[in-house]
Amino acid sequence: MFNLCRNAVQAMMTVDEPRRLTAGAVREGDAVHIEIADTGPGLPPKARANLFSPFTGSARKGGTGLGLSIARELARANGGDVELAHSDAEGTTFRITLPAVPQEESGGEA
Repeated sequence: MFNLCRNAVQAMMTVDEPRRLTAGAVREGDAVHIEIADTGPGLPPKARANLFSPFTGSARKGGTGLGLSIARELARANGGDVELAHSDAEGTTFRITLPAVPQEESGGEA
């Protein structure tokens, strides 16, 4: 999440309009979906094509292209994923999906 938020803040530094970074989570069945959205300029087509590829996915000068690749690998190692949900001139949204922790049955002894 830190990597996605840092990327969003860096992207928004390139726009003069009001900037907003939002994050939210929702549980759906056996999964939790976390969305991180920004009001930056969106991802260029070249960056989208290699978004999760190590050393090739960086959209900014000086970037290594490892951040999203590592974030996805960590999510997948825990049974989830990271994906680009939306990107256009009005902003970008990434979605992290992870398995939900089972909810305990109520009424049992503690």
